[in-house]
Amino acid sequence: MTDGWTEQLQVFCVDVGSISRGKFAWARRHPGEEGDLHDPGDIRSLAAAVQRHLSAEDPVALGFEMPLFLPVPDDVEALGKRRPVDVGAPAWSSQIGACALATGIVQTAWLLKALRDAAPGAPLFLEWSPFSEQRFGLLLWEAFVSGKAKGASDEEDAIKGIEAFCAQLPEPDDGPGTSIQRPFSIAAAAAIWAGWDLPTQDLREAGIVVRAKEAT
Repeated sequence: MTDGWTEQLQVFCVDVGSISRGKFAWARRHPGEEGDLHDPGDIRSLAAAVQRHLSAEDPVALGFEMPLFLPVPDDVEALGKRRPVDVGAPAWSSQIGACALATGIVQTAWLLKALRDAAPGAPLFLEWSPFSEQRFGLLLWEAFVSGKAKGASDEEDAIKGIEAFCAQLPEPDDGPGTSIQRPFSIAAAAAIWAGWDLPTQDLREAGIVVRAKEAT
C-alpha cells in the first residue's frame, strides 16, 4: 500500500553498461513534462530529467543495476566472495560482475557530480527512513535484476528495477545489507567524490537493495 507522496515519488533506474557500445539504458516511473527529451540510451538525458525534479524540490529515488556496497570481511579467505543477495546470479567479483561494477562506478560518479552541480541544495540519502521523513532530495538504491527476472533489453531491465522498487513501497528494501560484514559503500564514496557532505560512517553502511522477481 502506498500513500499520496509515494505515489508521486519520482523513481528512476539505470542499467549500467558500455555507453560507446549502446549498452547503457535508463527508465523512469512517471512520464516527463512536455518538452522533456527522454532518450533512454543517453546519460545526459537522464541527468537533465533528474536535475529538473531536484531543482523543483521533488523527491527522487535513483536506482543503479550494479553493486552499491561490497563486503570487506575480517576473514581473508572470504574476501571477494559473493554477497547473500548475489545467490542465483554471478557474484559481484566474477568476470561479469566485476565488469559491470567497474563500468558502473564511473557512470555513477559522473551522474552524481552532474546532479550535485545542478542542484547543490538537494540532500542525498542512502537509507529510506530519513528520506521518507524529509520527502525531498535524492535517494540512491541498488536494483538487482538477474536471471529470469531480466527483460528483453537493457531499458526493460531498468523498467523491471523500477517495478520492483514501486511494488515494495512504502518501505522498499529486501534487507540483505544486515548480513554483510563490514560493508564498503560505493554509493557513499561516489557521492562524497561528487561533493555531497556525507558522514564518514556512511562509507561503512550497506544500502537499499531491491530484487526484481523472476517471471513465472
